[in-house]
Amino acid sequence: MKKLIWLFVLINLSIFAYFNRESILPSAPTAARGLNAEKIITLSEQEVNSLPKKSGNASTVTPAAVATNPTVTTVSSGTSCYEWGVFSAASLTIAQSAASNLSLQPLVKEQTPLEAKRFWVYKPPLKSDESAQTKALELKALGVEELFVVQEPRWKNAISFGVFEDEQLALNLLTELKAKGVKDVVKALRNQGKGHASLIFTALSGDKVAELQKLKPDFPEANLKEVPCN
Repeated sequence: MKKLIWLFVLINLSIFAYFNRESILPSAPTAARGLNAEKIITLSEQEVNSLPKKSGNASTVTPAAVATNPTVTTVSSGTSCYEWGVFSAASLTIAQSAASNLSLQPLVKEQTPLEAKRFWVYKPPLKSDESAQTKALELKALGVEELFVVQEPRWKNAISFGVFEDEQLALNLLTELKAKGVKDVVKALRNQGKGHASLIFTALSGDKVAELQKLKPDFPEANLKEVPCN
């Protein structure tokens, strides 16, 4: 009878141990358990960046360490190229000296007889500086804006209205002046023959252009014009 009771107790203990083995035996490592898909959480980039950073020897690239390409800024120099001429061999030296006084060192460009040819519209020299200035004021009162009193010794006190490469432009100006009541106006060919040249200025500022324009009375045969920079 006792053996039967102990057998019954042993069977009950075995059954109890079988159904409670997980609480009795050590737990299996977490890595050995199956993964539950419903428990997997996807983190956003912001959440990943907010996680604590481990310290170590690995280098970290910060925004400050990223090199950026410098912005290239083009600065306008405010200068242009000009040609001043045409000059005879005698007046070329004087023109170069005048340019040097303005701290300018132009290049000399030789002109062929055809290139050097210019048509000058002018009023012949008056007797004195005073009479030339008085006549200039009278002409401006008639509506003539472009003129100056020549100071070149050979043509001193003449009144220049313009110098042109194209003869037709000179004729047009002559007609316009006569229509305004200007008398004794002449169109003449200048710079005939060889030995003529012009001066080329590179990187000429607006102030220097204005200073060269003031030299017109001394060089009535020369025009100052902007040209392409080579």
